[in-house]
Amino acid sequence: MMEFAGIDLVQVIEVIVALVVTYLIAKLVSRALEKIFERTPFPEDIERLIVRVSKYVVYIIGILATISISGFDLTSVIIGLGAFSIAVSFAMSTVVQNFVSGVLVQADKAFKVGDEIKVQTFEGKVVKISIRTTIIEDKEGNTIFIPNSIFITNPIIRKKGTPNWSSQDSIG
Repeated sequence: MMEFAGIDLVQVIEVIVALVVTYLIAKLVSRALEKIFERTPFPEDIERLIVRVSKYVVYIIGILATISISGFDLTSVIIGLGAFSIAVSFAMSTVVQNFVSGVLVQADKAFKVGDEIKVQTFEGKVVKISIRTTIIEDKEGNTIFIPNSIFITNPIIRKKGTPNWSSQDSIG
């Protein structure tokens, strides 16, 4: 073993190589996903989110591998991560619900930007559809941010091409 000041140099090199390989794999995964998304009709914000989450997963796996290479026991780390994940999932349940609903809203294409819709007591023209919320503008010009989970649990009325709300489609 090569040691310098009590530090195993081979182990240090292994850790550095593992971190560099992790970084390169994360870059490769990002680029591969971006190429795939160039050919698919996914909304841009969903694409960015998937790429970002994929990179984080690669980084976490790489860091865990690096910790293992450096000789630490991963059992307590994995148990800690599991407990942390459970706590975060409870805290983020509404955000996750709105995210999943946002993906479903965009996949279902029940409405699009420019459509006039009514859901619950909200009605107006769709200005933007994002992962967590849909933004509409009502007839008075007010901007309304609607959590996407509302669209999954309530009927949506989409206005047809007529100038009033009398001719409508019920969706959902």
